[in-house]
Amino acid sequence: MSDLPLAERGRLLSQLATTLATLPPDRPQTWRLGEAMRRILDAEGVAITMEYASESRTTVCASDEAAAALEDLQEISGEGPGYEAAATDSVVVARLGGFGDDERWPMLAHAVEAHQGVLNVYAIPLHADGPLSGIATLYTRGDQPLAEEMDQAVFLANAIGHALLVDASEHPAMQQLQSGDAWSSRAVVHQATGMVMAQVQLPAEDAVALLRGHAYALATDINDVATRVVNRTINFSSFDVEGD
Repeated sequence: MSDLPLAERGRLLSQLATTLATLPPDRPQTWRLGEAMRRILDAEGVAITMEYASESRTTVCASDEAAAALEDLQEISGEGPGYEAAATDSVVVARLGGFGDDERWPMLAHAVEAHQGVLNVYAIPLHADGPLSGIATLYTRGDQPLAEEMDQAVFLANAIGHALLVDASEHPAMQQLQSGDAWSSRAVVHQATGMVMAQVQLPAEDAVALLRGHAYALATDINDVATRVVNRTINFSSFDVEGD
């Protein structure tokens, strides 16, 4: 859970909502969420890869060819910022290629410079629902830093990772489908989704993503956030993160 003040979490989630509203609704949701992260952090590219160091490794989002190539080069070489972030469960920042090149992964750095030029790479561990579940890798060029401090970037990446990777139907409250409580919870999420769609003018997938991101921000579950939306204590058209 992030140590950012509630106001900061609210600011970032508000940016996420407004940025998602500007993106083409016909593009895949994985692309929209990754592109929203890229724009908010002012990165040139972003990739999100699950099960990073396992045989089930899957890149679910790559914003451009360079981001996809960076993930491929790390997988081929078996080393790099993403692998270190996955192994240590901590943020890894590196400059690959050119003067001041990071010497931890010389094979990777040479390949990156040959194919993509000099990249500043930020690898952020994602925790969709507890344990490490993936890595968000962003890159910039030249002397361009990320638009947010690292604590804010980590929060945003994990809010988006939570939105992308935790399906509401997998939540414990949704698993007992024969119980009245589970059906009631599903109905509340459905109603809240419709309200968020109307408030922020987003497709249903993105509305649910915002509910999940808000749940991450509050260290709660989507049913709790949905109930607050239905009770009108949270309004995504002009919202702050609501604490207890």
